[in-house]
Amino acid sequence: MAKKLMGEMGLIDLYPDMITYVSMIKGFCDVGRLEEAFALFPVMSVHGCYPNVVAYSALLDGICRFGIVERAFELLAEMEKQGEGCCPNVITYTSVIQSFCEQGRTKDALSVLELMEVRGCAPNRVTASAWINGICTNGQLQDVYNFIERIVAGGSVSIGDCYSSLVVCLIKIKKVEEAEKTFRRALSSGMKPDSLACSMMIREICSEKRVLDGFCLYEEVEKTGCLSSIDIDIYSILLAGLCQQGHSAEAARLARSMLEKRIPLRAPHVEKIVEHLKNFGGKELVAELVSMLLG
Repeated sequence: MAKKLMGEMGLIDLYPDMITYVSMIKGFCDVGRLEEAFALFPVMSVHGCYPNVVAYSALLDGICRFGIVERAFELLAEMEKQGEGCCPNVITYTSVIQSFCEQGRTKDALSVLELMEVRGCAPNRVTASAWINGICTNGQLQDVYNFIERIVAGGSVSIGDCYSSLVVCLIKIKKVEEAEKTFRRALSSGMKPDSLACSMMIREICSEKRVLDGFCLYEEVEKTGCLSSIDIDIYSILLAGLCQQGHSAEAARLARSMLEKRIPLRAPHVEKIVEHLKNFGGKELVAELVSMLLG
């Protein structure tokens, strides 16, 4: 249909612009018609739409999704050859790495990373996260720490960012014990895990009914100054758990901290927290928390 429409447009001297060509490339790639996507490139040039990094990246994405490794490397080389406006950038390389990792082709992803470094294109946090996720998902945990050491040595990604990505990935693949060990190792080494890693780690510990451990970890994280952007509902999850398990002193301490930071209670925990705090004799705390909730 798209090719037919192009032909009809040509009959009245109308030709697609770059946006249209890129959309067609993506469309052909989505349905596996890669050769037709390739065939658009010489046509584009004839019509004055010279392929750029966006067009090449759209084609590259399709090639990677169908696992045509050799063609992917050929296209990366062609992009380099084309020069300015077509050279693969960090987004291009990261997309290829992510695609290969999702298919379990971590060796091919590593080859792309090496090519990226040879070309002087520094990986960023998203690149590192894609690779870490690929290694962990494919059960290659023994390689992840060597990778982190290597990428941090390059200076473009911090060790804290790498460890945060690793913690998040380990939690997602249900390796919670390894995630917690990694998280605590990061804290003890002076790293500052990001808000996502902090939130997910504390939430996961609480889901295992280890609320006191979650609270202790919360206090450790607070000392590092990493709590400024932590998920607000984590406070209510912790407070509700502490109340339910009878840790009155810790619950009161957390409630006061929430008041100082102006963090309101979150549903569906409000009623349980209010009831338990009243039973613990914390009526003043309850009044202040409810007052803040009501604005």
